[in-house]
Amino acid sequence: MIKTANIVTIEQLLKEYPLETINVAGRMKNNGGAFLYLFDEEKPKSFLQEDDGWYALFSKEKEEVHRYLREFPFPERVHFSGVPLDIAEVILKSFPGYEEDWKEPCFLYYLPMEKHSDYLQGAGEPLESISEKDIDRVNHFYTYKEEGSREYLLECIRKRPSSVIRNEKGEPISWALVREDHSMGVMYTVEEHRKRGLAMEVSRDLISKVIRTGSIPYVHIVETNTASCKLAEELGMIRWGKILWFGMKKMHEDSENH
Repeated sequence: MIKTANIVTIEQLLKEYPLETINVAGRMKNNGGAFLYLFDEEKPKSFLQEDDGWYALFSKEKEEVHRYLREFPFPERVHFSGVPLDIAEVILKSFPGYEEDWKEPCFLYYLPMEKHSDYLQGAGEPLESISEKDIDRVNHFYTYKEEGSREYLLECIRKRPSSVIRNEKGEPISWALVREDHSMGVMYTVEEHRKRGLAMEVSRDLISKVIRTGSIPYVHIVETNTASCKLAEELGMIRWGKILWFGMKKMHEDSENH
């Protein structure tokens, strides 16, 4: 198995399967600590990505998925990020010695290339970006707030585009930013300011900023979040299909015997 940080090695797969691998490309673009593991460096049919404790696996062939699950030295708990559903189901059913720990099914929405010009032509003055001084407010309302989330969000704010609308006191009331896999996320509007079109305004602004980075705007939306799905569709985004964020944990002898 070959370990590399060179995205060129999987360039052809990224071109052939741009949406199935969009989060992998984003992580390779943004994070110097992301690595790829390949069986064939010349003409890879699959890859495993490792990035700060998160894994993504893509393969054109099921047997190569099984091979990674057999041969790669995964930790006791494995967290997979944004894996296409068909591949995720193979992992969930066929990971030797592991069982499901948690999962969050999502829809992948993206903005097709033919709609990018709509966001760039006649675009007005861009919204302000989130400031580092806003971090505690953003973290307070973050859905996945936990130990370490403040530092994670601060890194997103420092390194990638974001958009914010403020009230008359200068406090953020609606915002969104770009995650480490270059997906749009952490979108939030303070409750008393909802139903005023602020989420739409923030989203449109951030989409324009993402397009200007040379990337396809996309978002992972938890499949039960119908309001966000509706917003994505109103923005002109297309639902590509289902992806899965999930975790696996090593089974111990007592659980294996039941």
